Amino acid sequence: MQIIGLCRFSYVGLGGYKIMHDSLEERRAFLYAPERLEERFRLFETICLPSVTGQTDRDFQLHVVVGECFPQTHLERLLALTEDLPNVAVSLQPPERHRRQMIRVLNAARTDPDAPCLQFRLDDDDAMAVNFIDRLRQAAEDLQPIWQRYPLTTIDFNKGYIYRAGPEGLSIAPDREAYAALSLGVVVPGGSDRTIMHQGHHNLWKETPTLTFPDGDMYMRGHNGFNDSRSKGRGKTVKLTPVSPQDAEHLKRTFNVDSTDVARAFSSPGLLPLPVKGE
Repeated sequence: MQIIGLCRFSYVGLGGYKIMHDSLEERRAFLYAPERLEERFRLFETICLPSVTGQTDRDFQLHVVVGECFPQTHLERLLALTEDLPNVAVSLQPPERHRRQMIRVLNAARTDPDAPCLQFRLDDDDAMAVNFIDRLRQAAEDLQPIWQRYPLTTIDFNKGYIYRAGPEGLSIAPDREAYAALSLGVVVPGGSDRTIMHQGHHNLWKETPTLTFPDGDMYMRGHNGFNDSRSKGRGKTVKLTPVSPQDAEHLKRTFNVDSTDVARAFSSPGLLPLPVKGE
């Protein structure tokens, strides 16, 4: 079964963010601010990509979506990071309605619309457990009698961590959340043009059959300077604790994320110190 992932990397479009802007120019200025992009790249390099390359099942495609106006130097940096990864592609898209454009990307990526596929989302600062694709595929096989009867079926993993990256490495807090964007997938049967982007992730349970797995640490969600989910006071209050050596080993084994690499990346010049709120 084809598995398609979607990773929005500072895509400039209409909608799609909790932070509101009055114009595309204002949104572009916010998303492309040098200090913000530098943080996003360092998180992508040390958190997101290692979890992608560490997957035990590598038979999937991840489409990293950026705007056509993405600054050239940053586009070259992104292409250099992904050029040796055969299952990761950078997709340049025009500034359309966010959800509509992401739906187009997903449907265009299907090699056979008459065959079923699996879809998942991953933000540029997220990490998925290295067995995420394995477990998603197995769950879809187990659920075949159900998803064959619906245009969309949801598979949810609700256990993981919230993390912060800094010069000291990683700080974490255990987390549980149902239908978080980064730790679920959907099964799309053959002939259906529905996608994981047709409705908000927290509303999938209202629209689709769902199965939630409560076992195993399956995600790492960022809690850094520019997280959209923490904008304007939104988001939960979280107490983060620096990782112990045992924690660091667990994160490396589970997500292929190395706290030492994170510390090195966030200690190097070029990143402004950012205030951390909400703890």
